[in-house]
Amino acid sequence: MGGRREEHSSVKPATSVVLAVLATAAVVVATAIVRAVVWPPGGITINGDGTGRAYDGVGAVLGGGGNARYLMDYPQPQRSQILDYLFTPGVGASLQLLKLEIGGDANSSDGAEPSVEHARGRVNCQSGYEFAIAAQAVARNPALRLYGLQWAAPGWVGDRHRSLFTADDISYLLDWLGCAGRYGLRVSYLGGWNESDNGEHAGWFHALRQALDAHGYRQVQIVAGDSGWHYADSPDVAILGTHDPCGFPTGVQGAATSCDITDAALASGKPLWGSEMGGMDAGVQAGCHEPCAPAMARAMLRGYLDARMTGYLEWPVLDAMPAKLPFENRGLVTADQPWSGNYTVNAMAWVVAHVTQFARPGWDYVDSASGYLDGNRANGSYVTLVSGARDGFSTIVETTTASTARRITVRVTGGRKLSGRTVHVWASDFRPDSANPATWFIRQADIHPVNGTFSLVVQPGWVYSLTTTTGQGNRGAAIPPATPLPLPYRDDLTTSGAAGPADDEPGLLAAQDGAFEVAPCARANGSATTCTVQQADPVPVLWHGSAAGARYPFAIVGDGGWSDYTVGVDVLLTRPFTSAGLIGRFDRHGSQADIGHFGGYLFDLSTTGAWRLFRNNVTAAGTAVLAAGTLNAAAGVDRWHHLGLSLTGTTITASVDGRSVATVADATWSAGLAGIEAGAFTATWPHAEYTNLTVTPVTA
Repeated sequence: MGGRREEHSSVKPATSVVLAVLATAAVVVATAIVRAVVWPPGGITINGDGTGRAYDGVGAVLGGGGNARYLMDYPQPQRSQILDYLFTPGVGASLQLLKLEIGGDANSSDGAEPSVEHARGRVNCQSGYEFAIAAQAVARNPALRLYGLQWAAPGWVGDRHRSLFTADDISYLLDWLGCAGRYGLRVSYLGGWNESDNGEHAGWFHALRQALDAHGYRQVQIVAGDSGWHYADSPDVAILGTHDPCGFPTGVQGAATSCDITDAALASGKPLWGSEMGGMDAGVQAGCHEPCAPAMARAMLRGYLDARMTGYLEWPVLDAMPAKLPFENRGLVTADQPWSGNYTVNAMAWVVAHVTQFARPGWDYVDSASGYLDGNRANGSYVTLVSGARDGFSTIVETTTASTARRITVRVTGGRKLSGRTVHVWASDFRPDSANPATWFIRQADIHPVNGTFSLVVQPGWVYSLTTTTGQGNRGAAIPPATPLPLPYRDDLTTSGAAGPADDEPGLLAAQDGAFEVAPCARANGSATTCTVQQADPVPVLWHGSAAGARYPFAIVGDGGWSDYTVGVDVLLTRPFTSAGLIGRFDRHGSQADIGHFGGYLFDLSTTGAWRLFRNNVTAAGTAVLAAGTLNAAAGVDRWHHLGLSLTGTTITASVDGRSVATVADATWSAGLAGIEAGAFTATWPHAEYTNLTVTPVTA
């Protein structure tokens, strides 16, 4: 990374601990009334020579999908600050693993990420932002390990069953790895198809392994099967990874107090990962969408205790996307205001930091120093890890399900003089009735063990990291206040966003289906020779596509509070009997299978001259054509037309080339984002080109 990053002022501790040295132990007491609890004989004994599985790391998922769309649109210094909080060791989450979505031109939850190869043999390594962000991440932490996985895929790789487990897809993955290499990125892990594999594709993974070896990618390990603990016996699958083994999503189907594993997976001897721990609210505030960030603390500790899992990937890495999408308020950082520079470092970041800032991949768990407090999972859990040189240890304790405080006694033995080392303490109050960021990841008073022994009082709802290591940090920066995206808004759609050539998508435009990228125009629009082009054609291999309903390319832009405005765009279609148009007052899309049904209004024009004005809705039953007609002359191909959609109160007006074609009244949707679309409700994904997107305020 070029340039000098801004130094942040340290956050001052808002809590403290009181030390009391007893006859045989140093005791740290948090500032609260403590109910005495007797620890079983022996307490926690940390044997620095103890054994356990190797720790692989904690990371997050950059994708699945579209949820990081705004990150590279942020101005400096805020963009670098966010990246530091995510990836720089000793600053924030300090991520050790990063799963990248291998873009497939189709929606994978909160948006669609573009493929690097929309058509066979036409590789464009500048598609999307994944590589740009990964390059920034690796610049901050060269030890970060990258992992690629598909949710969707360009249509040419699929078979007649719309599956991507094909030979063509293996070729596509090799091309994607080649693009990663052009950014100087070394990919360590590769998976199959997100949530779409029940263990029946061993032959495909064998072919993938052979192809990787033949093309110089022997270092890439295969992680599978993603939907469950499959492939325990496969020699080609190096790591067994599955979704949400501590609840699906993590904790939603219950209190997330235990994690599951199969006997075959456990006996395989392979590393076991929670390859996506998803669905958790980013915060701990009262009333947050359960189970909130503390569920991740339980998963990271109890995952090892219950299932011997050694790698964990939280989904998603951040919320950096437009409003009114399905999975808001998830991730380590919320960064949904690039126009103001405002962002929030969430509780989830500090939950993760309680592990990542205290143990490095390659450290070993100590099984004999890991367990449940007082032998009861209701009281909380703890794990201990030691460095490879046996000269440092960290014990992480969570009491997120506890109801009372308790004293834990720790005895340290073995290793390289571990018993005499100072123990540093970091703690976070993650109780929902507290929800005070000033109490997250705060340095406490050091502990000086006496004869290798010390005691610590732990409060219910907290997470503690006890360590002999140093280098941890909790930095703070001045963050600009949040502001609405102002009107008027204009983007000529001829240049990419703030990321420049590393991402060829126009700034702030968030594809929900399809791929909208800056590319040469089929025909210049005045002086403009580049346009934003919908590139996904034919229909991609869709994620969960067997139940697909209304799906077509569209992208949104703007502020959820926009209400009365006119959205306009110039559009050109290159093939007969295709269509494109505008979206107004977008307000959430429907199910994954039916995301083309969303709240809002849609105006669509065909090359034949036929036009339709829709009141859209999240279900087909709520969608209606408010007006329809045909122009006096066909719109034609390779001809630019200006479309307009004006929304003022309950009055909606559609226009073509400055002439009104319909004015209707409808009160269903009062506010929402603007957008562009191609082929609405036609079952086609047409090539369409756009320039001069404008959103201007109107008054009643």
